[in-house]
Amino acid sequence: MDELFKTTLIFHTAFVGIVLILATVNYFVINGNLSYDVLRKRFKTILPIYYLFIAAVIFTGVILLSVVKFELYHTVIFMIIVWFVIFLTTIKRYKKFKSLKRNDKRRIERFIRFSKRKYLIDIVFILVTMGLVYGLK
Repeated sequence: MDELFKTTLIFHTAFVGIVLILATVNYFVINGNLSYDVLRKRFKTILPIYYLFIAAVIFTGVILLSVVKFELYHTVIFMIIVWFVIFLTTIKRYKKFKSLKRNDKRRIERFIRFSKRKYLIDIVFILVTMGLVYGLK
């Protein structure tokens, strides 16, 4: 069991780092002067990758939680809340994207502002969570 915990913890931490890198890259890739087609292409490329690694973090977290017999510490509860918020805002971003029209520049600009805010909040949440978890050990 100890071997499983150590290996899964390495993967969990790596996947969190990858999600942090993806959120940072997405924050800088979204510019205010993108056309609808370029925005759609970037969105369709990046979103599945982002979802994949969020799912990997959640999956490895569930494995870690099962190894410690589902004991919920305050850091674990905080991590669950953070990933739930990140996942819900990603879904909200997807819904906003689906409602965009090619000619509606104002809604595209609002979507870009929302996306930048969302990724900035994701970055802050992940860094605070990592600081909380690794700062207590």
